[in-house]
Amino acid sequence: MQVQPYREIESKDGLIPLFDHAFNWVFNEIQFNDFVGIDPRLRNGPVSFIGVENGKIVGHVGVMDLATRTIEGNVEYVGGIYGVATLTGYTHRGVCTTLMKKAHEYFRERDYPFSLLSTSPALIAHSLYEKMGYVDILEYSSAYKPFDENVARSSRLEKIMRFDLDKICRIYNLFVRGRTGLVVRDKAYFRMLKKVEGIKSRQCIVQNNGYAILSEDKTRTWIKELVALSQAGLRRLIQVVESRAKGPICDRTVLDGKLFETYADRGYITQNRGYGVMMCKSLAAGASFTEKYGDKFYMDRLDAF
Repeated sequence: MQVQPYREIESKDGLIPLFDHAFNWVFNEIQFNDFVGIDPRLRNGPVSFIGVENGKIVGHVGVMDLATRTIEGNVEYVGGIYGVATLTGYTHRGVCTTLMKKAHEYFRERDYPFSLLSTSPALIAHSLYEKMGYVDILEYSSAYKPFDENVARSSRLEKIMRFDLDKICRIYNLFVRGRTGLVVRDKAYFRMLKKVEGIKSRQCIVQNNGYAILSEDKTRTWIKELVALSQAGLRRLIQVVESRAKGPICDRTVLDGKLFETYADRGYITQNRGYGVMMCKSLAAGASFTEKYGDKFYMDRLDAF
């Protein structure tokens, strides 16, 4: 099997069945290249490493350059793994292992101390990552609210629903002050998130000291990010989300303790142990995740990769 960077693959058509089988997502090269061009985590690297056998794409491992804030307040980069997939019929042949090793080589060449990835302990891949030296570092808590048709709708919601970039950026950076991890964002990064995540103004609730970004339809509401500078602000935002919901509310990535407490106080079904975890592999001798980030490592749903 040959290993080639994404940028050097002439025909990427083989990614269509690969991604459909692995992720139930049909690869669109034009759209994906557009995202690569605006995503700082992808645009300066190889994007991914692809396994090719007899001209056929049989495996994929994506690589990202992730900016993190350390416990000293410095911005340092680490590696990020995403989109790990092996074509049906080529499993148990070392495809994934070979591509992962290539990704680790790339990270070491850039002197990254760690490689991070998201997965689930329920997946077979979790045990494979453990054999490669990955360990769990974060477990995503979650919260769920059954639909309550008796919750009153506010006629003033439209006045606070918009994607106010300046305000969102200001609130977020105040919120993550003193935290470590995937908390390095500027206006350009938020613009990228808006496009990549397909965020519309109607999906945003922006108040003076907090905001929520949602994904919703007539049957449910997913909270992509909910940030406020006080617990009272969290309660107000959650109340607004509840007032406009047309079905159950779900937040699958809750790493802020105050938000988790607020959900619990409002009667949400909360789960301390979630389906998803973040795993880390040390790439340099003596590299300690705890020493680098302490116990304040933070990320949110929009930081997922």
